[in-house]
Amino acid sequence: MELLEKLGKSHKTWLSMAKSTGSPYPEDLVQEMYLKLFRWYERNPKSTIIYNDEGDINTLFVFKTIRSVYNDSLKNEHEAEEDVYEIHLEAEEEDDTYEEINERLACLHWYDRKVFEYIYIKKMSIVQLSEMTGIKRYSISRTIKKVKKILNENRKHS
Repeated sequence: MELLEKLGKSHKTWLSMAKSTGSPYPEDLVQEMYLKLFRWYERNPKSTIIYNDEGDINTLFVFKTIRSVYNDSLKNEHEAEEDVYEIHLEAEEEDDTYEEINERLACLHWYDRKVFEYIYIKKMSIVQLSEMTGIKRYSISRTIKKVKKILNENRKHS
């Protein structure tokens, strides 16, 4: 039996573990956990995900993976909040106006600009934007970092 089938049999258990983290999106955590464990198992077929000859799933391993996914999501959200704070501070320090920031945003690709607007202007979290659009959280996070870097570089050249 495949790993995902074995994991799927205990979906409700994994979901209750994900709910215990306090995440508002426990189903997302479980789905990310499935992906992470599947990738891990592909690279390490003799790993401790399955720990005996009967093919039982190592529940502790799964729980640690769910916690890891949850902590990663917190880290990504926290980085986005810090970025907003830094951009506002930098704008105040440099006496940048919102118009100047908007001019720099106008030079960006439409996708980068929209992601930036949703995260910083509409104050949507990375998780919310990911859920709304179907774009992976890590992709949104990388786009935000790229936009911030571009905006800071453009400011230095202005």
